[in-house]
Amino acid sequence: AQMASAAASAARPGVAYTLGRTLYLSLTNRSNAAGILKTRGPGFVMPSTSLFVPFPKGAAEPTAVELAAVVDACYQHGDIVGMGENDPGVVFAGAGEPLLRLDVLVDTMDLVRESRHGALFRVHSNGLHPTTTARALADAKVDRVTVALATADPRQFHALVKPSGNEHNDFSTVCGFIASLAEFGVDVEAVTVAAPNVDVAAARKLSEALGASSHRTREYFP
Repeated sequence: AQMASAAASAARPGVAYTLGRTLYLSLTNRSNAAGILKTRGPGFVMPSTSLFVPFPKGAAEPTAVELAAVVDACYQHGDIVGMGENDPGVVFAGAGEPLLRLDVLVDTMDLVRESRHGALFRVHSNGLHPTTTARALADAKVDRVTVALATADPRQFHALVKPSGNEHNDFSTVCGFIASLAEFGVDVEAVTVAAPNVDVAAARKLSEALGASSHRTREYFP
């Protein structure tokens, strides 16, 4: 755990944080919907040990070179070299929606894998993206994509997710994104927050029907 937190604390504020032994990278504060952290409920706070902070106002969003250097620092401090069962991998997540910076995300993976071929990368997304984004993630050989599936009920979707933007902003987009990733051979995990009046069992069933390989329920914090 220490190498991930050492790498995160050496990075500039907002770029990296840790949960358990896992290194998380933030690409942006921007989002095309309610931020993933907001969907956990008004009482949710990140643990202070995580070093999580949003990017300070006016701070530049990180480049692929900057992000790859943080990952490199993480692996340098450890005995693991991006191989085997004991590597928790690196997750693109954060306050915003990482796939709004798809090019930087893919470039970061490519840069790291030039020297660490087995490095594991996961993405945490709201799923409000077109099939072309699913294809790009498959081509980049991302190891897993975790997609927030807020509900199986399209009528509840807007209130929970608060999508913005004029396209790729509805329930069918998320369903299509999960199905496309699965079709392109990407390991997809769907997660549902147990918010009030959400039928978690129905969401799990839907995720299975769409081709997700696993489903997790997350606690809601009122």
